[in-house]
Amino acid sequence: MQIGRHKLSLCKHGWMLHHGPYIGKCFELYGQYSESEVRVIQAFVKAGDTALDIGANIGDLTVPMARAAGPEGRVYAVESHAATYQILCANLALNDIRNVKPLNCFIADSADVDMAGPWGKFGFVSEVWSASVVALDTLGLPSCSFMKIDVDGKELEVLRSAGQLIDRCRPVLYFENDSRDRSAALLDHVMTLNYDLYWHAAPIFEPDNFFGNPVDHWATRPVMSLMVLGIPAERRAAYTIQLPPVASKDQWWIDTPAT
Repeated sequence: MQIGRHKLSLCKHGWMLHHGPYIGKCFELYGQYSESEVRVIQAFVKAGDTALDIGANIGDLTVPMARAAGPEGRVYAVESHAATYQILCANLALNDIRNVKPLNCFIADSADVDMAGPWGKFGFVSEVWSASVVALDTLGLPSCSFMKIDVDGKELEVLRSAGQLIDRCRPVLYFENDSRDRSAALLDHVMTLNYDLYWHAAPIFEPDNFFGNPVDHWATRPVMSLMVLGIPAERRAAYTIQLPPVASKDQWWIDTPAT
């Protein structure tokens, strides 16, 4: 169903209002988006947990995260771009999801953070509405077991804003790392927090998808989310991780062993 410039589709995890060249196109063609990331979320977010989705976009991963946390769980979904935030809220409402608190703000450790993104001045915020800068430590979360961060190069700023929360709750971390210039500082920061790290290259397309469409729209140039999984070192023995470990802060994707 077409609604303005957006489409409404019944997808794998529920109704999704969507638009755009990657997330939107995935929902349009396949009825799902980046299911390998969804499986990570489902592996670590359990019923009753509190989880964070920083860079929630339209709720593509928020919806399955909310379902994994269950009615007694709580999910905080943060999206800084006002127009995208509105679609996030619409998708939560369409699926009658009540255990998610959507937040329209920019997560960082300093109000002086540069809000310009890879797409220019209005990549992270709209031309009409700006966004307040908020540190995760100021939200007063009573608990947190899982933190997903996908903010296109601002991951370190998010983590720095959550120092007390991470120290107190020791959540599993799942963050994007697709900027080679920023990678060493980002990995070093998380390693210093005593986390074991693992590479996870997550393809957004899977041939066995909800709509049964085996044709990869991006076959000539496969699209992946370059994610890193962080497990608190003191809990590493509790998990079976079948991903290549991050050997050092200076390692990059091209240096990782094949999976």
